[in-house]
Order: sequence, then C-alpha cells, then structure tokens
Amino acid sequence: MRADDWAATGLDPLDVADAIGLRLTVEDVLTWAPFRPLEIHWARRHGLSLPEARRWAGEGVPIRDAVRAVAVGLGIQELHRWEEHGFNASDAWEAKETGLGIEEAAEWREAGFVVPDALQLVRDRWTLDAAIVARNAGIDRYRHRQA
Repeated sequence: MRADDWAATGLDPLDVADAIGLRLTVEDVLTWAPFRPLEIHWARRHGLSLPEARRWAGEGVPIRDAVRAVAVGLGIQELHRWEEHGFNASDAWEAKETGLGIEEAAEWREAGFVVPDALQLVRDRWTLDAAIVARNAGIDRYRHRQA
C-alpha cells in the first residue's frame, strides 16, 4: 500500500500505522469513516455491523461500549433509561452484565460507591449493608490520624 493511498483517508501517521497493523485496508477505513482504526477493528472483531455502529455512535455511544451493550442485551432505549438516572454507557452495560438494575445501582452509588467498585463487590456476593459496614470499619481505624 502506498503512502498516497493512505493520504486519502485523512488519518495521521499513527492511525495509518494502527490501520496497517490491524490489517485494515484504505477501503475499510474510508467505508467506516469517521471511526478510527481501533474502533473499526473492535466493531468488526465483535460482529458489530457498520449500520449498528453508526446507530450507536449517533446516540453518543463509543464503539467499545456499543459492543459490550449489544453483547449483554442492552438496547439503546434501556441505555437512555440508565442515562436518565445519571449513569454512563459503561456503567449501564456492566451493571446489566452483573445483573444489577438501575435502582440497585443507584442505591450503591448513593451509599458512596463508584459503580465499577460496587459491581465488583456484587460479583463477590457482598450485600450493600455489609459493604458499608466494611468500608466504615476501614475508615474508622484511621480516624486517630486526623487530629
């Protein structure tokens, strides 16, 4: 592939190197524009079609999150319900993957846990009440240092 061919894509040299390394062609990059080479590779590797990728992107969802959302059965409308409650796309698909609903995820967040940490605790079979007690016990043992 000649450098002139890649110039038609508008990619910078690093993205061209990525595209070549990911075995994408100039035609692939032009067809999938404006997606970046890594996004194109990720979508294709996980079976996300170009129309689906464009639909998710049109809703403001990055390729990596669209791939994961589709994999766990999270649709765009359900994602919007999560967003209405202040969650981002990665929180939504990871919560769905873990089996947590919006209300339960909100309870963990309101208790002071960031969503990825809360979901790890849920996967490890922690209850919210037990997690709060453990967290507070950890905080209490350092209170003497605040003086």
